[in-house]
Amino acid sequence: MYFSSILKKLSFDVDMWEPSTEDMKINPDFLAAREDYKGSPNVAGTLKGKGGGRSILLNGHIDVVPGGDNDWNDSPWSGKLEDGKIYGRGACDMKGGIIANVMAVKAIMDSGIQLNGDVIIESVIGEETGGAGTLSAISRGYKADGAIVPEPTDMQLCPVSMGVTWFRIIIKGLAAHGATSYLGVNAINKASMIVQKLNEFEAKRIKEIKHELYKHHPAPFSVNIGIIKGGIFPTSVPDEVIIEGRMSFSPDEEISEARRELENAVYGAAREDGWLKEHMPQIEWYGFCLNSGSVDKEHALVKTIADNYKYVKNDDPNIVGTPWGTDAGALIRYGNTPAVVFGPGPGGTAHKANEYVDVEKLIETTKIIACTILDWCGYEQ
Repeated sequence: MYFSSILKKLSFDVDMWEPSTEDMKINPDFLAAREDYKGSPNVAGTLKGKGGGRSILLNGHIDVVPGGDNDWNDSPWSGKLEDGKIYGRGACDMKGGIIANVMAVKAIMDSGIQLNGDVIIESVIGEETGGAGTLSAISRGYKADGAIVPEPTDMQLCPVSMGVTWFRIIIKGLAAHGATSYLGVNAINKASMIVQKLNEFEAKRIKEIKHELYKHHPAPFSVNIGIIKGGIFPTSVPDEVIIEGRMSFSPDEEISEARRELENAVYGAAREDGWLKEHMPQIEWYGFCLNSGSVDKEHALVKTIADNYKYVKNDDPNIVGTPWGTDAGALIRYGNTPAVVFGPGPGGTAHKANEYVDVEKLIETTKIIACTILDWCGYEQ
């Protein structure tokens, strides 16, 4: 309600709705993290232009990861302004970017400028769990000639977004008393073989999969083991281990291809073990999948943002790929909307304690987005 009231004050036509699971079917790889989206509305506002200009969509996700209470100097929800930094969970990722979108349009309107092209501002849910909100907005018809997603890129210009997906591997053993462990099969020992193979698989991907806009990144397309669960009692042989992790993939890869390669690595390791060969690990893709997407570096939107970066900063932007998945992939793949990720930062504080957005970067980002809207949509003063 709060965000919709902001847009209404700016004379946007406002649409607020709760996404449905049907909306996600445009992405066959989507993995639902919840059964429904009651109480979690999307908001989209449209500011109609006079006509004859290109439209632009300014997308931002309103959801955040859990705040946590450890290691914060203040409450994760304080919104404290100190030394040019605004602190709080989501300040950087990505409420700062959402505010940059709003204030950019407000500055244009306060200047008495009438845009030729339409402007759409979105506050979407669920990016942190796979992008449900943006998929729903696309299904509802929200598309444009170009889009900016102001994730915390540290004002680096990102026409490429990597893909990210989560996996779960279930490894079975055979329970026994620890004193007669020879009567059982230790699932933790078997899981250690799979972990080793996953590490080898990751090293191979890092070595072999390259992309022009990830030359700066030491390990962009990685495999991270985030959770291992196994065993129920110190004197029992564990009969099950669950490994959960994250795999990122290049925009040049199809998600099905990346998943198949991980599956082949796990099954290949299992076939080398007498027990696992007869009790194959079970692999699940669950909970999170953001597809990759890319826009050519020479695309008009990339050039427009770059030109306005130079106008504001008197310097050329650094053009790279995102280090994480974003909703830009969905906009590109399923919304037929060229999308560039460009926002404030520092991105390195996202998901951490004492997360903050840098106020100077926030103001500079707002100026660049405002100037980009003017050049992209066209205007009459």
